[in-house]
Amino acid sequence: MPSEVFSKFTFNKVANLVRKGVEKKIKFADKECSGLAIVVSPTVATWYISTRDMNVAIAPFNQFSHDDLPALRKFVEMARREKKADKSIEAMIEAFGKSGSVDDAKTVHDVEHNGALRWEAARDLYLVWLKENRNANTYRTYKSALGVSALSADFAPISGKPLASIETGDLVDIRENITTRGRLGSAKGAGIRQSDFTVTVIKAAFTYFMNMPKVFSLKTNPSADLRKSPNRDPNQKKLTHDRALTQLEIGAFLYGLEDCRNEMVRSCLTLQLLSGQRRFTPTTALLTDFAASDSYGFTWTFEDKAHAWRCLPLTEEMNELVTKAMRVAKGYDSPFLFPQQRAKRKGDELDSHINERTISRGMEHMRKAGGVFYDLDFAVATHDLRRTFVTHMGPKMADFYIGNRQLEPDDVEMITHKNEGRERVSMLRYDKNSYLDVKVQILQAWSNFCREGYRMYVERLDNKGLAA
Repeated sequence: MPSEVFSKFTFNKVANLVRKGVEKKIKFADKECSGLAIVVSPTVATWYISTRDMNVAIAPFNQFSHDDLPALRKFVEMARREKKADKSIEAMIEAFGKSGSVDDAKTVHDVEHNGALRWEAARDLYLVWLKENRNANTYRTYKSALGVSALSADFAPISGKPLASIETGDLVDIRENITTRGRLGSAKGAGIRQSDFTVTVIKAAFTYFMNMPKVFSLKTNPSADLRKSPNRDPNQKKLTHDRALTQLEIGAFLYGLEDCRNEMVRSCLTLQLLSGQRRFTPTTALLTDFAASDSYGFTWTFEDKAHAWRCLPLTEEMNELVTKAMRVAKGYDSPFLFPQQRAKRKGDELDSHINERTISRGMEHMRKAGGVFYDLDFAVATHDLRRTFVTHMGPKMADFYIGNRQLEPDDVEMITHKNEGRERVSMLRYDKNSYLDVKVQILQAWSNFCREGYRMYVERLDNKGLAA
């Protein structure tokens, strides 16, 4: 068996032999790296690990050039060392043969023998942490965005892949898979919003991985250079007529709720309107979030989408809604104020809250022919309720005081956005807190404004009826 220090001369010699053809196999051994060999057969040449204990093909000869010799030698030394430790090296040989990367081969080998993690295992550990440390809505949406269910096919580029071998290009492929489905009509809009949210969640997941080095052993963050889709959603709602509801339209909304047959949807949407919150806040409200109060009936303490804690006193109308909803919830034996009404799939336990889409459909029904919002110049959605509260109550903040301080328009955020402190502080209910006193005044003024809108809308209907 010819033995020499592999060089450019070796590569040229082997290439010529392959071109001319040989009658029998010829093996060349590298003097600089014990075990590295090239086997030339009558039709092809192949890189080998060739020792007394093993004779294993690595890859076709033409897959590597002279510049790859350092990597080849490093890989063979690593493979021999792991084989001597009585570890299987088939997976690492396959990985190196495909990529030519020693790091990729080591990553695959570590997954198989040294406890390193593949994407699915790492993702599931992140989701466990998320469920324990973030609110239920964040966990649910992040779980979906990371390909656990509907988007699983879009995550094919990293499916089963060792975490450390995932590259930015793989993550870009995931983003493009989602937008491609959108263009083909199998995702909402053009898939832009979904892909952008998935990018955000992927970056959050990899930030978590990077901050847990003893668990995930990541040296670099492949999501660092990942960006949202450069494309614009062609179906994006035009903002020309996008605005808050007028007082009369608030009245129309309350009137439209009277046609909603689902009592939970009616109550949930009404509570959302009167409290000035996002949809998910009342939808996911727990019974334990409400504490009895001598001054306000109930106080409602919750964590919102941005993980900010707030405490709201309830107005008389909100107290009636909550008290009635509590009675209904007891019949479901549920911890939620608005329990899940039916199983998503056969065999599912009814242990969650009412589905957010069920709530949204209550408003979407008002946009259909014959609905109170059918002729409106924009598509009203549940998120417009909080915007409407801020729009109308912001300018009215000067009517309220905390001590001797007259409130300003931005103070409306004490209802909608304000983080009232650390969890252990904000979870407490203060029955005689001056902020709660002014909050209940603001919420009551808002309730009066909404009810006046309802009166105006009914009066308008009556006048139309008389005119007809």
